[in-house]
Amino acid sequence: MKINLYHSFTAAVLGLLSLISAGCSDSEQFRVNGTIEGKPTLNLRANYYSNGAFRSIITACRDGEFEFFASSDNPVILEITDYEYHPMARLLVRNGETYKVEMTQGDRFASKTSGSDINSRWSGLVSGNADSLRLSPNNFIAHYIGSHPDDMLSTILLVTEYNAAADPEQADSLLALIAPEARPSSLTDGFNHLLSRLVSESAEAPVKPFAYVAHNDTLKTFPAAGKLNLLSLSTTDNNRDSIVSSLRRLHRNRSRLQLSLTDIILDHDTIEAWRGVRSDSAAWQQGWLPGVTANPALDPLGIPSLPYFIVCDSTGTQLMRTSRISEAEEYINNHSAR
Repeated sequence: MKINLYHSFTAAVLGLLSLISAGCSDSEQFRVNGTIEGKPTLNLRANYYSNGAFRSIITACRDGEFEFFASSDNPVILEITDYEYHPMARLLVRNGETYKVEMTQGDRFASKTSGSDINSRWSGLVSGNADSLRLSPNNFIAHYIGSHPDDMLSTILLVTEYNAAADPEQADSLLALIAPEARPSSLTDGFNHLLSRLVSESAEAPVKPFAYVAHNDTLKTFPAAGKLNLLSLSTTDNNRDSIVSSLRRLHRNRSRLQLSLTDIILDHDTIEAWRGVRSDSAAWQQGWLPGVTANPALDPLGIPSLPYFIVCDSTGTQLMRTSRISEAEEYINNHSAR
């Protein structure tokens, strides 16, 4: 999971905003009409951050069609997900406008949005460059910002698709390249906060012991007594196959590496978490925490994205942090004998 302001808010907050009443004037609300390919019937979530608060609307899609109203005085990014928080579309919204969204389940890059010039350009750019955004989003976005510093779409791409966890300094530099009029605070305030977490003292402070729920609803504590402790944080939406293969290798060599391995799943409930990792056949310690990265146990760590990996010693002193399991595995293999 790349660092993504809207994913973070969606996963971390369970607030519910009632639909804006029909009595509001057009200037006091925006309207979203949508269709889903295949005409499914399901519940959707529409999430956005406005005026210092997270807003979440639950709306029904019947036979592939839905409609909802909401309000934001300033331009903000709204993300539409299915009920399990899988992203389906993103669009820029503000009061007084009506938007049409065409979505495909399982492929948010295929969504098309009309109703404003910037939304049409955004969805066209994303769908036309889906492979680049999947494989190398940072390179693509850096090049776009360099070529379009006066375009608000540069800001939108940076705060939604750029993996700032991989290079927070570069993310900050790219934001500074964008003209002030093209980066309104309603889009960048949360992103700036997230960048500050990446370089804050939380990235160096010791990991304080915290409890998590293991299988059979037993409580375990991290860190354990290993010379090295690996804390793996992910959701079942992440690419579990690549994570699990590394965790399996590390666990197999745990005695030689003097390693204790803890694999924390951050789904919204234990049923979803255990169902999602059933195929792991894990022999290592797995656990669950609610609230995703906003959980009080994890918030002091300033986790910028999921999946995320922290290597620490038995006292909780952080030795390395990374969004890539391959880097954590390499570090452990190179430092276990020291």
